[in-house]
Amino acid sequence: MSSKAWLAFLLLALAMVAETYATIDEFATTLEEFDPIISDGDADLIVDDNEFLMSSESTRRSLMHGHPGKGRGRARYISYAALRSNQVPCGRRGRSYYNCNQRGRANPYNRGCTAITHCARDTS
Repeated sequence: MSSKAWLAFLLLALAMVAETYATIDEFATTLEEFDPIISDGDADLIVDDNEFLMSSESTRRSLMHGHPGKGRGRARYISYAALRSNQVPCGRRGRSYYNCNQRGRANPYNRGCTAITHCARDTS
């Protein structure tokens, strides 16, 4: 009688293990389908968004002003060239993007010497 009880217990344990394995497999399939961070079912492989960009896409995202191979250096501001590929909105230094042909600088420094700017002068 004890061998029949042992066999029943073993079959019940095997059924529980099989059910648990099926649940884990379904859970892993769900993670693979709905989680874009997990790659091939491995939770430890997290893919960088910029890893598989083509060279033109990565160039477009950089903050370069013009083409580095044509003698132009890096700009010190975020230009429209960062948004559009291979197009410089206004190549003239110090000019406004909105009116490139206008004479004079876009925003010339013309603040006077006042007490707010802490100029060294005698105001008496």
